[in-house]
Amino acid sequence: MTQTKKRDLLETFFKSHTRMQFKKGETIVRPEDDPSGVFLIEWGFVKACVLTKYGEENLLLVRSSGSVFPLIWAFIGEHGNSYYEAMEETSLWRVSRAEYLEFLEENPEVMPIILDMVMESYRLHSERVMTLSYRTARERIVSFLFSLSERFGIYDRKSDTTTIHAPFRQADIASSVNATRETTSREMNALKQRGLIDIQDHKIIIKNEEELRALL
Repeated sequence: MTQTKKRDLLETFFKSHTRMQFKKGETIVRPEDDPSGVFLIEWGFVKACVLTKYGEENLLLVRSSGSVFPLIWAFIGEHGNSYYEAMEETSLWRVSRAEYLEFLEENPEVMPIILDMVMESYRLHSERVMTLSYRTARERIVSFLFSLSERFGIYDRKSDTTTIHAPFRQADIASSVNATRETTSREMNALKQRGLIDIQDHKIIIKNEEELRALL
C-alpha cells in the first residue's frame, strides 16, 4: 500500500466520526483535563503550549492540516500539563482513544504514517533546542523564522521571496524563542527596517534570505 493510500485510510477513518470546529484562540484541550479524544486536523493550525511557573505561555509545537494529536496521550494516556489552542478558525475530526487504538491494531499498515508524525515532532523539538542555544534574541528569532519557512513557507520565484503561510503572532514567536514580547517586537521591526523581512496580511515574508541567514 502506498503512503497516499495509507494516509487516505487514516483520514477516512477519522472522517467517519465527529467533526468539530474551533474559533481563533479557542482552547481544544485544557491543561488540567484529559483530552476528549484523538484529533485529526482537517484545516487550520493548532498550537501545543505549556504554562511556565510564572504563568507565561511557552509554545512547544504547531500542527497543521493532516496532523494527528495528542500523539503521546493517544498511546500512553498521559499529556502532562500541555494544552492545545486553535491559532485561527480550525476544523478537526475527533475519535475516542479506544477506537483510535483499535483502528491501528486492525490496520498496522497505517503505523508508518503515525511514526512519521512522531519523528517529525522529535525533529522539531530538537530544532527548537538548537534555536534556543543562540545567545541573542535576534539570532533566536532568525533561526525560528527559517524553521517556520521550512515548514510553512511558499517561495515566489518572481519576487524571490518566501511567505510563511501560518498565523504566527509576535507573541507566539516570543514564547518560542524565550524572549519578551517587547524584545521580539523591536527585533522584528529592525529586520523589517533592514529590508530582510516584511509582514503583510498577518503573514511573515522573508525578502532577503542570504542576508538574513548571515545574521546567524
